[in-house]
Amino acid sequence: MSTTPLARDAAVTVPPVPDARRAVIEHATVREVLMGAQDNLTNVLAVMLGVSIGSGRADLVALAGLSAAVAEAVSMGGVLYSSTRAEGALEARTRGEGAEESAERRATLAPIQSGFVTFVAALLGGLVPLAPFAVLPLPGAVPASLAISIGALFVLGSAIGRVSGSVWWRDGLRLLLVAGLAALAAALVGANFPVD
Repeated sequence: MSTTPLARDAAVTVPPVPDARRAVIEHATVREVLMGAQDNLTNVLAVMLGVSIGSGRADLVALAGLSAAVAEAVSMGGVLYSSTRAEGALEARTRGEGAEESAERRATLAPIQSGFVTFVAALLGGLVPLAPFAVLPLPGAVPASLAISIGALFVLGSAIGRVSGSVWWRDGLRLLLVAGLAALAAALVGANFPVD
């Protein structure tokens, strides 16, 4: 069955469906969420392991973890704001006057949005390993923090894998490997440099 010119024009001018909008939002925020949440969850978990092994004090662990979570969230938000702004300026300069904007550039967030999304993702990611320390004593909080963090990292990696179209469980395991190396390094520091 042939399509009339009117039907073809109507199909072209229909606004994007919600799934298409969602895909653009996912593409635009995947970098910010991944960098913020993965980085801060991994950093705070590693800091907490190192401090708990090195000091054996829940109050120091909580203070160090919370300080790291907040500082890293602010820092990551600032980094993504600055880098997105620099990327936009560089692309505008190299694109030249009157050139059409690329689809990739249209699917990125504005610098302030990029910084904010990264800040929120980093803050939430950093609070994940801290949660058990709010309700459990140190001996129970450390394994609970490890378990919750491992689960959260796997879920984050799997979700990113699904969005990017790669093998979801492989991306989940990849994030676990990176976090595991960071946690092991921090645990070795804490074990080799104990404080009283």
